[in-house]
Amino acid sequence: MKKLLYVGLCLCALLFLFSCDKEDVNGYTPLPKIHLGETFRYQCGDENYTRLEYDTLGQAAVLNFYKDEVTSLDYVDYDENSCTFSFHKGETGLYRISWDYTSENLLRIFYGQNGMWYRMNTNGTHEYVLEANDGMAVKMVVYRASQDSIHCTVNRFCIEEYKAEE
Repeated sequence: MKKLLYVGLCLCALLFLFSCDKEDVNGYTPLPKIHLGETFRYQCGDENYTRLEYDTLGQAAVLNFYKDEVTSLDYVDYDENSCTFSFHKGETGLYRISWDYTSENLLRIFYGQNGMWYRMNTNGTHEYVLEANDGMAVKMVVYRASQDSIHCTVNRFCIEEYKAEE
């Protein structure tokens, strides 16, 4: 009887271990939410970083925003865990992504789909016109600093429909 009980416990333990989500095992925790225009200071722990497989600069913390401060578009969703904005309009559309910030850390804005991410803020401008399909996403990240301290002020981060000027 004891053997049967031990086998049952071992099977339950194995089932539990294999049913865990990978993010739960790694212990990822999103940063606290920030308001646009307010200075954000935060001391990160290992649990606040995610590995950027697609980028040679390594680990980064994804900034966590309030959706209504960034966009008023109903078909743009915000994922609270991954801190990404995703498009779900049902068709391809043009969007103006604009930003303004001051930061002691290296900060980047990315767009991506299907695991591939691309930087938007590489040419010194403060906006990018994105042709987005359903499921494409946008996020703002802060690269890991030597002291694990984030100090930035995001004055503007905006996602809106782009209308070509006539």
